[in-house]
Amino acid sequence: MKMFLTQVVALVAVTSAAHAGSLNLDMRADYNSTTYKDSATADSSKFYFKTGRLDYSGKAMEDLSFRARIAFNKSTTSGIDASHTAVELAYLTHKMSDNFSLTAGKFNTEFGGFEGATSGADLYMTSPFYTPSGNAATLLGTKDLLYMTGAKGTLTFGGNQIHLMATNETDTKAGPVATQNSNMYGVTWKGAFMEKALNFILSHHMLAGPVKDDKHAYTAAGVMWNSAPVAISVDYLMGEFKTDATGFKDSMTSIVAKLAYTDLEGITPRIEFASSEEKIGGATDKTNKYTTIGAVVEYKPYNDVNFRYHLAYNNTKAALDGVANDAIKDEVVVGARIMADFLK
Repeated sequence: MKMFLTQVVALVAVTSAAHAGSLNLDMRADYNSTTYKDSATADSSKFYFKTGRLDYSGKAMEDLSFRARIAFNKSTTSGIDASHTAVELAYLTHKMSDNFSLTAGKFNTEFGGFEGATSGADLYMTSPFYTPSGNAATLLGTKDLLYMTGAKGTLTFGGNQIHLMATNETDTKAGPVATQNSNMYGVTWKGAFMEKALNFILSHHMLAGPVKDDKHAYTAAGVMWNSAPVAISVDYLMGEFKTDATGFKDSMTSIVAKLAYTDLEGITPRIEFASSEEKIGGATDKTNKYTTIGAVVEYKPYNDVNFRYHLAYNNTKAALDGVANDAIKDEVVVGARIMADFLK
């Protein structure tokens, strides 16, 4: 905590000296009540910070921009890149031409379709692709790979963006830091058409496993229609881990769909759905299935302030291979979120 406060003070000092850019407080506080049926997991209820971060961005010159985002609800342990886990973003971007820019530092990896592209402060339900179930210990998810340190080139033309990147391995990958000497490679295409009402994402990322020649591979395809008052998105997400020595393969496939209606004078209702299949490789493969249905209502009392209240309900059914009864999880979330610029 002392180190985090030091980082925040330094960030504010830099901001005051520069008198430029923006310094946002992004904070979401929730009350969460979760109950389980036919599960060994205990019921829980708690108040907590779902999101808590300071986000500073600015320009050193017209073609050179930078951004740093530090969270106060994450661990301050150091990762492979020697930064704290609480440092979500810390990068500079050089716009080298009208069509190409180069980013270096800790950035968003454009991973996980529209589910991954959604701010964590706007997530109430996540698929097992985003947050792995834990039943297949080898599988990594969006939460493990969304913010990584490396280099990313972005090519922009028309309504299209192509991102090419190489990053460190993930901090959560098995094995000591000293042995982690490979990279994650990724390519993402984003397309926006019909005055940005119709949007597409297609991505593929590859990462070495903890043992030589073990491999992670991830593919995401998403489509979104976003034209008031209706917003709808659908993702097809696939991830797998293959063990070279045995040929065994663990995989996760998720379909995520969300539908929102935005024309109710400050109230936005949304329904969400995720269907996932997890396969755990072995002498005899195991298959687990997960289905989540969620409903969300957001209320913004002010038109000119980024502040809201929210109420969400999720029901998840887990059909685990070899288990007679499906495990049921019911979750209720009540809270508020604000994003405010200190410099305005």
